[in-house]
Amino acid sequence: MRLLRGFCAGMLVGGAVLVGCKGNSETGAVTSKANGKTTTAPASDAVEARDKALVRVINASPADPTLNVYAGDSAAFSAVAFKQATPYREIPDNLFDFQIKGAPNAEPLAQNRENLHDGGHYTIVALPDQGGPEKRNLRVLNDDLKPVPADKARVRFINGVASDTDMDLYISGRKDALFDGVNFKSEAGWNEFDPMSGTLTVRGDNGQATLATLPNVKLDGGKSYTFVLTGKRGKLQLLKIEDDVAPDRS
Repeated sequence: MRLLRGFCAGMLVGGAVLVGCKGNSETGAVTSKANGKTTTAPASDAVEARDKALVRVINASPADPTLNVYAGDSAAFSAVAFKQATPYREIPDNLFDFQIKGAPNAEPLAQNRENLHDGGHYTIVALPDQGGPEKRNLRVLNDDLKPVPADKARVRFINGVASDTDMDLYISGRKDALFDGVNFKSEAGWNEFDPMSGTLTVRGDNGQATLATLPNVKLDGGKSYTFVLTGKRGKLQLLKIEDDVAPDRS
């Protein structure tokens, strides 16, 4: 079983607050591809000068056709559709209580108190919960984006399926798994691979059954890729987000 890595803060439990992690690299503009659309986020030094951080949301909660993510009392992201990733947007670089809520005065389905650092890139992942249909998980991932060498593809894998089954991620033509034993709510950290292409396949840890596939995947050198496993048993699928990080020109 692979333990959680890369997520900066856990849930707010018993009044204890876990604050965000540091270590963001200075970057130029970031061009992202998700949901068939291409968006661009500004260079980190420009965002830092405005005392802001860059944040996006992935809705990997099958129970929510759309959801709203609040930062404090404000709806920072509204009506994020299931299986969609938003573009990065600028958020003030201070301590925020992020919440999934249906309305401003509603009780949160999940929350996570997070300290954003100026110029940093973060992905909020809305996930299901094993505790019941009225609960969710909210994770804040420090993206730690940086330019990638042209001869390497940078990849990470998030298991968003609420079960006790650890997941392995394979690509056709390669014997060994890209990631193995990734448990629910976990992000396996960034790994770098030689560029390759093929069909991605998810299997239960140490099992042969195919649980999800994503065909015609190209892992190009110089780019970063986030894959999120989501859905319900019998109908799982992989979401893909591609980031192309320009060098810092300052």
